[in-house]
Amino acid sequence: MAEIWSPTRQTISDAALLDRVAAMTYAGQPPGAQELTAMLGDLSRQILSDPGSRRLPQYVALAYWLRPAALTRLVDRLAPAGETGILRVPRGVALHLPPANVDTIFVYSWAMSVLAGNANVVRLGTSLAPDTQWLVAAVSRIVADHGQSDRQLFCHYDHGGSTDLALARGVDLRLVWGGDMKVETASRVPIRPDGLSIGFPDRTSLAIVASGPYRAATDATRDALAHDLYNDIYWFNQMGCGSPRLLVWLGDPGSLAEDLYGRLDGVIRKRGYTVDTGVALGKRGLANDLLAEGLVDSYRHRSNALDICRALDAAAVLERRHGGGFLCDWVASGVEDVAALVSRKVQTLTQFGLSAAEIAALARSISGRGGYRIVPTGQALQFDPTWDGIDLFEHMTRKIVIR
Repeated sequence: MAEIWSPTRQTISDAALLDRVAAMTYAGQPPGAQELTAMLGDLSRQILSDPGSRRLPQYVALAYWLRPAALTRLVDRLAPAGETGILRVPRGVALHLPPANVDTIFVYSWAMSVLAGNANVVRLGTSLAPDTQWLVAAVSRIVADHGQSDRQLFCHYDHGGSTDLALARGVDLRLVWGGDMKVETASRVPIRPDGLSIGFPDRTSLAIVASGPYRAATDATRDALAHDLYNDIYWFNQMGCGSPRLLVWLGDPGSLAEDLYGRLDGVIRKRGYTVDTGVALGKRGLANDLLAEGLVDSYRHRSNALDICRALDAAAVLERRHGGGFLCDWVASGVEDVAALVSRKVQTLTQFGLSAAEIAALARSISGRGGYRIVPTGQALQFDPTWDGIDLFEHMTRKIVIR
């Protein structure tokens, strides 16, 4: 049996699910159609009008991204009118397999594909957090209100069985968001021969803070940086692929490091962020392991929500994944040292205080190594239509050549 949200959660047979997906063939709409931006705009207003969702900054960020004016500008930029001899059309039916740890990704992935004009199938998990349940219900209601339920399906079905195989064979595009194992497992299930499957596997990220500019910064600027770091690290409990796990000081910070971490600790307390006891104990265990292995030379437990280690081997600690506010820092002399840390696993590099020339040099030096985004601190988790180096809109549409 399968489950669907349309707009309420209900159980249907696997055969009925497959029939609904089969009926989506040729159900696309022109990319950027006004009725599509209107639907997403209503979802934006629904999120912003709900007191519960407004307390979640990641939901507020999603709502602002979904504003009709912002989406119209996005479509105009991604698919400018007047492409000579080219008609841009939807790719077809898109299947989205979102991650469990970042609940807004399913909306971003789906919304981008909606803008591309595709019919969409989104596979959700069975155990949804209360906030995620609210978000799924809100999306499903808006879809139904706009008469789009025959084109937009939110569902759950078992992996690995005949339903999984049959559904995958009927889609034109599959987007797999999650870890390496999930991408590899999903890739063993073929989609239609002329389809396209895109995987977004495990990534890790780092933050760069230039010591000189931080030393010269006012208290207000330093406080703003601490707030930005909080957003980058603690949204999604540091489990987002863009959440920094290593903070690189460009130049010896001296006492500046404690100044920044004290300000960050203050933001954590003000926001009321807490971690489970098991997560707090796990972080202490990891810190002791890193000390024993000689990968760090010091450990500072500031609170259950903030643990700091000074790294000796920055590349090695960057690979050790843990959430809930576990941060290693490391001192580099220049951006060339930072580039040496970047592998294909590294996604986002946030920066504070780098000059335009330093950013350009960093971008050139990581070319061919890894790294997909260099953004200001505070923007680590902002969704971008180019993700992990892939132009989503370009891949979610196809082009008919007219001569």
